[in-house]
Amino acid sequence: MTRPSYVTLDTQQHKDTGITQDPGFSHARAFNLVTIGFNEIASLSGCMPIVIVNDTKPEYTLAAVVGMAPFDNLFCGKAQWLGHAIPLSIQSHPFNYALDNQSLRVLINDADERVSQQATPSTRLFSSDGQPTSLLKHYQSILSNLVSGQQQAKAFIEIIANLNLLTPLSTTLTLQDGQEVVSNDLLTIDETRLAELEKDTVMELHEQGVLIAIHAMMLSLRQYNRLVQLSQHHENSAVKVSLKLAKD
Repeated sequence: MTRPSYVTLDTQQHKDTGITQDPGFSHARAFNLVTIGFNEIASLSGCMPIVIVNDTKPEYTLAAVVGMAPFDNLFCGKAQWLGHAIPLSIQSHPFNYALDNQSLRVLINDADERVSQQATPSTRLFSSDGQPTSLLKHYQSILSNLVSGQQQAKAFIEIIANLNLLTPLSTTLTLQDGQEVVSNDLLTIDETRLAELEKDTVMELHEQGVLIAIHAMMLSLRQYNRLVQLSQHHENSAVKVSLKLAKD
């Protein structure tokens, strides 16, 4: 894959630029984990596992599990995305963003294969008068939601970490040939510690909208079985996945 070459989206420079669609989101084929925002937990938790990645400690990251080694992104089909929800960071491709004094600046990867300098009416980003087309407005909305969601995710992680609600999550994927692939770099919610919280704390979490997100994260672990199902389209597919939660 060509290294991204992000530049600021400009009305004049990109007046003839167009973006072709890729329903399968093939650019994300090699992903196993995708950073997500707090505002995505509800929609994604019924489709894929939601976890905390701890390999950047102390800057934990909220993430969706879209694949497991030795497989790539199991939701990337040949012609379409194999799930009812898609992480915003995947939908936003080939765009990115920068924040200038809290003002969103849209970036575009000019080197991406989906970017064309000979736009058609259905793919162009700017109309003849230089105004954003409905296509560009769609991507701008995605980026705006992405920014706010990731900022909210930092606050969410800080809350649950301060309450000592995070616990290591170990996954063991058993393949058809008997091989076991173990992953230990994830965190999830400790159900016991959650149950031991004071009533006032639980009420506060509820009022903040944090409690429902916590429960959604916990329930999302069931979606590891969905990953096993999706692996059946691959050679040496998975037979089962086992989860183990352990206290630090």
